[in-house]
Amino acid sequence: MALDVDGFAILKAIVARPEAFPDIRAEVAKTGRALVVKQLKAKTLPLAGVRAIHAGLGAETFALVVDGLTDAESRTLVARLDKNHPDLKAATPDWPRRHLVALAGGTDPVAKVAAKPATKPSEPKALAPKKPKSTRALGSAAFAATWDGKDHDAKPKGGKKGKSA
Repeated sequence: MALDVDGFAILKAIVARPEAFPDIRAEVAKTGRALVVKQLKAKTLPLAGVRAIHAGLGAETFALVVDGLTDAESRTLVARLDKNHPDLKAATPDWPRRHLVALAGGTDPVAKVAAKPATKPSEPKALAPKKPKSTRALGSAAFAATWDGKDHDAKPKGGKKGKSA
C-alpha cells in the first residue's frame, strides 16, 4: 500500500514560502480558487459553512471567488441557501453573486412566507344576502335559539297585562 502525502501540509508550505515556488504562482491561484468553488458547490455545505469560508478567506477574496462563478452556479447556490427569496426568479444575472456575498457576510435568508389560501371567486358583497348574526352562549343547544321577530310566549290568562299578584 502506497503512502500518500498530506495535501494541506503541502499547501501550507507553499503559502509559508511562496518565494520557493515562483514558477507555480498562477497555478496556485487557479487551484485555490477551484478548490473553494468545489467546496461551495458541495450539496451538503450549509450556510454556516459558507460563512466559515467567508471568514477564512476574508471578504475581498471571497467576493473575487464568487465573482468568477458562472450565472448558473451562483443562481444554484443562492437557490439552495435562500430558496424562499422573492427576488430569486426575476433577478438580474449579477444579483445572485451579490446576494451570495451578503449571505456569507451575515445577512439572514428570507423566512418561508405562509401561502395564501386559495379563495373561490365570490359574488360582490352588495349582492350577497346578509344573515343576522347570532351569538350563542356557551355553545349549548339551550342557548341556540335565535329571534325570528314573532312573540311565541303564551298570553296571560284573565286580567290586565302588567299586573302582578
